[in-house]
Amino acid sequence: MIEQLAVYLFAGLVVAGGLMAAFMRQVLHAIIGLGISLLGLSGLFLYLGSPFVAAMQLLIYIGGITVAIVFAMMLSLSMALRPPQSQPRKFALAIVGAAIFFAAMATVIRGVEFSQLAQQAPAAAWQVEQLGHLLLNAYNLVFETLSLVLLLAIVGAILIARRERPVP
Repeated sequence: MIEQLAVYLFAGLVVAGGLMAAFMRQVLHAIIGLGISLLGLSGLFLYLGSPFVAAMQLLIYIGGITVAIVFAMMLSLSMALRPPQSQPRKFALAIVGAAIFFAAMATVIRGVEFSQLAQQAPAAAWQVEQLGHLLLNAYNLVFETLSLVLLLAIVGAILIARRERPVP
């Protein structure tokens, strides 16, 4: 009962943060929504029995990327600008596009045979030593790509901060 409540709480955080990230008019509030959503996702990883992936979610995505985005936004001129006015036609078009996308995804998901996918991974596969070994050997390209993304986020933040400001 308590475990089920925790899953609903974490799923609620993911959905609420996602909605906040999608519908907030201030960019900083949307970034906070992204952080809340990623926090809920980390809790779901923890519930699924993967504390290492949950910790990496916290450290890399919340501690690294979200903070780098906040840093870039704080140093840019866009924080001083007013948010754009809403345009009902674009909003309606986005709703129609999202409905088409979700209908297509529901069709694909209904056609999947989940009994073949529900094989339990052995407990040894989730050990930190095994995950580290796989990250540095089998998934080395993914690991290096992640470090490149973090580097680009930092360089982007520096470039936005150094952008020449208009002289009064």
